[in-house]
Amino acid sequence: MLGIGRVIWLAVWTLPAVAEGICGRPLSIGWDEWPPFHYQGRSGEPDGYAVQLLNLAAGRLGCRLSYRLMPWPRTLQQLRLGQVDAAMQALRTPEREAYACFAPGYSPTIVRLWARSDKAARWPVRQLDDLGRQGEVLLGVTRGDSYGAQLDRWLQTPPPNVHVEVSETLAVSMRKLQLGRTNLLLATMATATRELARLPQKPEIAPLEPSWRAGEGYYVFSRKSVPEPVCQAFARALAEMRQDGTVARLYRSQFGVPYPEP
Repeated sequence: MLGIGRVIWLAVWTLPAVAEGICGRPLSIGWDEWPPFHYQGRSGEPDGYAVQLLNLAAGRLGCRLSYRLMPWPRTLQQLRLGQVDAAMQALRTPEREAYACFAPGYSPTIVRLWARSDKAARWPVRQLDDLGRQGEVLLGVTRGDSYGAQLDRWLQTPPPNVHVEVSETLAVSMRKLQLGRTNLLLATMATATRELARLPQKPEIAPLEPSWRAGEGYYVFSRKSVPEPVCQAFARALAEMRQDGTVARLYRSQFGVPYPEP
């Protein structure tokens, strides 16, 4: 997501039995540790804002969900093959649209550029183009993550002075930054803040000035294993929850702030 290691394992949790509803069978949901949106709760079951939101939508439709914990790249691969029915918190990209149907997850994604606090003055970056005017830059990213259309395009052909360092997890990306193995890091506000709390406090890491609204997080349903009407039913249920205030109440309960409007 190496400097530190983490055992990736596979587990399945199923919500209490309810009528199958429109789904016809339990849907398998691929997920990984990405707090505060989805993480293993105290009961051992997946929890977090995105998990609770999807569970509420499934409850409205009378569907059962079976959660499978696995690395994010594997989730995307199995979604493409129809071996898993849905995945959590993905940005919408042309590549993913070829094999997935999208339902809004109402999870705004704000991407920031992070640096060690004791070296932040070395990086006077206010916009993306400024990176090309620095010296040699080792820029950390996390495998399988999308940073929005603008940043994803830029990362495909970065300036010659920018060398992209890909790590398997955000925890590894953060630790590399702390240890000076990278200079800067791209990560979202929500996930980076939670991950920092798990790492050594020193050296401190802080966001630089620029930020990018990368879009909304979506639940993605495999076109191979999930009929289009099921995906659209989830999209409608989630839209109704946005309209009736359920999304706003859940977001405030999880993050302590109002839902951020565009």
